[in-house]
Amino acid sequence: MSSKINIRKIELKDYEYINKWWVEQGFQPVSTEVLPMNGLGGLIVEKEKPIAAAYLYLTNSKMGYIDNLISDPKYKSKDRFDVILELMAACKKMAEDVGCLDIWAITNNKGILKRCKTLGYNVTETNYGLITYY
Repeated sequence: MSSKINIRKIELKDYEYINKWWVEQGFQPVSTEVLPMNGLGGLIVEKEKPIAAAYLYLTNSKMGYIDNLISDPKYKSKDRFDVILELMAACKKMAEDVGCLDIWAITNNKGILKRCKTLGYNVTETNYGLITYY
């Protein structure tokens, strides 16, 4: 398999993979109605085939939020975390390109937190409560 990755905007055809990844990880797929731009407001990373996807939520302020990151649970290559970090960095750049000054994300994945620290990101490991209204 090629070591070159490609990061591009999510297209409708990508939901063949994305929805399958959610189900394989034991979750309901996220409805495109609650995703930015009806599911097209995100990026997908691929090496011959898609590996992971993430979404960038934008508001009328200069704040961006990266969420609903999902990856292929069958992709076990040693570069898994590095590929996911490149996807997150691409989302961060996309937010900066549209003028965001505050960009954030939440995860409890220890591997991602560790790698984000080494990249110089501000990481707070405080537990937060999740409040939902649906």
